[in-house]
Amino acid sequence: MTVIDSYLDTLFAPYPDTPRMREARSELRALMEDQQQALMDAGRTESQAVGAVIAEFGSLEEVAAELGIGAELSGGSGGAQPAADPALDREQAERYVEAMRRGRWVPAVAIPMFVLAALPLLFLIAVSGESPTGWALGVGLTTLLVLVAGGVLLLVLHGSRMEEHAEVTEGRFTLTPAVRELASSLRREHRRERALALGAAILLWILAAVPVILAGVLSAPDSTAPLYGVCGTLAMVALGLFVVLRSGWSETAAGTLLQEADEDDLAATSSSPAIRAIAALYWPVAAAIFLGWSFLTGDWGITWVVWPVAGVLYGGLWSLSAAIGSSDDAQRSPARRA
Repeated sequence: MTVIDSYLDTLFAPYPDTPRMREARSELRALMEDQQQALMDAGRTESQAVGAVIAEFGSLEEVAAELGIGAELSGGSGGAQPAADPALDREQAERYVEAMRRGRWVPAVAIPMFVLAALPLLFLIAVSGESPTGWALGVGLTTLLVLVAGGVLLLVLHGSRMEEHAEVTEGRFTLTPAVRELASSLRREHRRERALALGAAILLWILAAVPVILAGVLSAPDSTAPLYGVCGTLAMVALGLFVVLRSGWSETAAGTLLQEADEDDLAATSSSPAIRAIAALYWPVAAAIFLGWSFLTGDWGITWVVWPVAGVLYGGLWSLSAAIGSSDDAQRSPARRA
């Protein structure tokens, strides 16, 4: 008897030994053995492959819809059962992955456009000197609005194209072993690409302060030259976003297929209603403060500090959310023991 057989015996032991359950066990065994062989072909040892298959499998309830054993798992009662989400087959999952791959450039272009929106305005103000001309402000503001509108349009069009995969993107499906293996292989295949892209993006973001520092140190007092440094900083930040977003599609697709929650999205995952509300408004408010301060004072060479300060404060908000979640778990534990 193999390790997989022993695992399946334990898994199916609590349920009736009906012909349908025996058939389902055989189907599931074939799926797990195919996944084991694929991992061994990729270079893993037999024990490593078996361990990975069992670890990635999950519970029997996750494949009940695909195997057609929902009634057996529920005890065979004739009462009405909650309607389960349809099982996601591998072919449908592959179509979703291909759509994500084809559209990977959209967020990689649209989001940097938002960062670069103010760059033409800042550059024209720097070129005009201490007293910007009307045409410079007009062209700069027009370009800002065009870039923002273009980014929004790209994201809207991309969203409309992904509507045919709404069941997948919204998590309205039952995960199956075949789809789980597809998501895991997608992560393995693109792991190196994501790591290199993230490293390059982090390097760009760390060095993004250099243009501002050099422009501030080398320029004369009351000069608009520091704005050139701000333009360079914005360009480096946007380039870093392009690099990391273009390579991040595979992780997004894999997480969606595995129905994983985005733990960094406090607006969706925090256990505190107050923190969820703050997180939902946090970055729009930060952007409003940055633009309002910049346009009212014209101090574009200093207003950029809003973003690093906002990042540090958001990290504190995330830590507070984690602490509240841990406290809630600790309070629930004694209740469960009681």
